[in-house]
Amino acid sequence: MSKGSNPTNVQTSTQSEPSDFIRPYYQEAIDASQDLYQSALPNYFPNNTYVNTPAETQTALALATNRATAGNPLLNQSQTEAGKILSGDYLDPNSNPYAQALYNQMAGDVTSGVQSQFSNAGRLGSSANQETLARSLGNLSNEVYGDQYNRERQNMVNATQIAPQLGEMDYNDIQRLNQVGDTREGIEQVKLQDAISRFDYEQQKPYLKLNQYLGALGANVPQNTVSTQPYFRNTGAGLLGGAMAGSQIAGAMNSTNPLYALGGGLLGGFA
Repeated sequence: MSKGSNPTNVQTSTQSEPSDFIRPYYQEAIDASQDLYQSALPNYFPNNTYVNTPAETQTALALATNRATAGNPLLNQSQTEAGKILSGDYLDPNSNPYAQALYNQMAGDVTSGVQSQFSNAGRLGSSANQETLARSLGNLSNEVYGDQYNRERQNMVNATQIAPQLGEMDYNDIQRLNQVGDTREGIEQVKLQDAISRFDYEQQKPYLKLNQYLGALGANVPQNTVSTQPYFRNTGAGLLGGAMAGSQIAGAMNSTNPLYALGGGLLGGFA
């Protein structure tokens, strides 16, 4: 080397290689990851992720449907009776046989009393006798029928107060039937969501597998962990305590699989 010359900078690169001892395990992990990628695994949970509606619930829904459809017989009778009261059907004395019977009994007693008085006085059949008898029966009629009329008028006032409530109660059966419909709709919605989740899972399965495979080879790709969860209905919102809803369903692949963990760890060290 001549004086005054500058030494040349030489850059060298190094590459880590696995030892001969560990190399077969790396290869085994790569082969296992490839086998997993090319296999049909993972599979979606094969059974339903929701429970079937029990017989008791189905029976309760059927009974509630029949009851709501038929309506409340006592309500119909109450509405009919209230209609009669409001129409004044009971204001006529002839519509109340008990009032008529009471008047006839009391009229007989009054007639006997008046006639007995005039008979003892030797004036039975006189004009005074007829006038007194007519006046006595008239007063009796006013007392008996007048009291019944006033009572019935009070009943009419009371009926006007409950009439709106009786009318509104018609919607109770409709609401009950609607609750049954909501419950059945919730059951079917859970089944539909289960089918949709299975479809979505199969659409995403190739991408999930590819990411897992690339990750096992040491590529910088996102690793997703998915799991299967059952669907639940919210029974507190309807007739049986109510409306129905589901939780989220995912797939059956899990990145904590020991083969994935072994392949990823070894290949990560190799890279």
